[in-house]
Amino acid sequence: MKINYLMLLFVVIISQKSFSQISNFEIQKSIYEKSKSYNDSNIAISALYNMIALQPDNVLLKDSLMREYYAISQWAPAYMISREILLADAENLIALEISCITLQNLGLKQQALNEYETLYLKTDRTDILYTISYLQFELKNFNESLTNLDILINNSLTEEVYVSVSKSDNSRQEILMRAQLHYLKGLIYSEQNNKDLAKVSFEKSVEISSDFQNAIDKLDLL
Repeated sequence: MKINYLMLLFVVIISQKSFSQISNFEIQKSIYEKSKSYNDSNIAISALYNMIALQPDNVLLKDSLMREYYAISQWAPAYMISREILLADAENLIALEISCITLQNLGLKQQALNEYETLYLKTDRTDILYTISYLQFELKNFNESLTNLDILINNSLTEEVYVSVSKSDNSRQEILMRAQLHYLKGLIYSEQNNKDLAKVSFEKSVEISSDFQNAIDKLDLL
């Protein structure tokens, strides 16, 4: 009889603990949802940490936390969480892309390039190859950058795509992607002291987007 009583007591204690955890999780979930409606990222992040403490293997919670940090440009924690998610699921493309973007914003260009190359192999996206080409240019991998720029120029998908570029006065301008691709080729040729090819590239850029100020300025300097 005493043994049965102890067993019953044990079951009750475990049940209460389990109920308490569920109750605490629902409270934190409610706080999270309310903070999202109020656009309060700090409280949302705090609630997510509390929920993760209760359900440490819940990848969806970590995904939400990663997105919260990404949304407020907190690159370091967003990157760390993306890597943790990728360790559990190497095919999580959202985590992989956030890993790429955060590394780039942290100024870790070579590491970002490596990640973007992995992402491109999994997605074959033109915007990813464009970013790869630009990073290769910044890292002075000129031959690789030129090869990828030509691939993009010859891809019909880039024909009517627009990109936003920064100008010398820190304003931005929307231009056709192909104009930017030829412009980047011109920058590479300029770095290689090949003024003739640089001029041809800048002229092609202006031919595609006649008001492309960056290309016009480069032509004025040649």
